[in-house]
Amino acid sequence: MKLVKVLSVFALSSLIFNSCSTAGTSASILNTKKSTLYNTTWKLLEDDEIVKGFNNNDVFLTIDADEFKVSGYAGCNNFTTTAELNNNNITFGNIASTQMLCPNSKTEDSFLHVLDDVNRYEIKGNELYFYKGNMLLLKFKH
Repeated sequence: MKLVKVLSVFALSSLIFNSCSTAGTSASILNTKKSTLYNTTWKLLEDDEIVKGFNNNDVFLTIDADEFKVSGYAGCNNFTTTAELNNNNITFGNIASTQMLCPNSKTEDSFLHVLDDVNRYEIKGNELYFYKGNMLLLKFKH
């Protein structure tokens, strides 16, 4: 009888330990995705090609993990804003940028305008997707 009690306690302990271990793995995967989001240079894609701005520089953004600040290059000017994240939801604050005059700022204007509409993100492999609801707005890679 004592052996049955000991085995029951052992089995229950194993079950609890394995359950916690599995939950930790899920949290670990989530944290890995979030850590990939932060402090990574995300280059804007169009038709799976990196978008180039003035002087052939890559259009990109980076999200700072410590301060939830976003900075990058929009095609002509550097920009900065804040980001508010909750699960896979993301919204950007007011955007500030340098004011250089460039010959063709259509890419920059579109990019910065679309950031205002983003409300959700998703990471798949080395690609970052920004959505408004279920509509894909922007695609990046690192």
